[in-house]
Amino acid sequence: MDFYILKKQEKLVAIPADEQNCKAYIEDGYCYVDKVAACNERAAIKRLEAKQNKLYRAPMLLLLALPLLIFAWWRLSY
Repeated sequence: MDFYILKKQEKLVAIPADEQNCKAYIEDGYCYVDKVAACNERAAIKRLEAKQNKLYRAPMLLLLALPLLIFAWWRLSY
């Protein structure tokens, strides 16, 4: 089942993917975040959070690996 994830201030809400229902929430002050496939509302919010964490994980691993790569290159160069 598809869910729309909406946000108002810091509160995330997952609602079934129905455009009329979504428009009512947007008129109430919520902002559209994403559309997620999940079995229930709680799982939809967890999927969104996992999806957002993946975006930050790759750059962090690169930043951690960068000093090691520079050191290895420096050692092999001399």
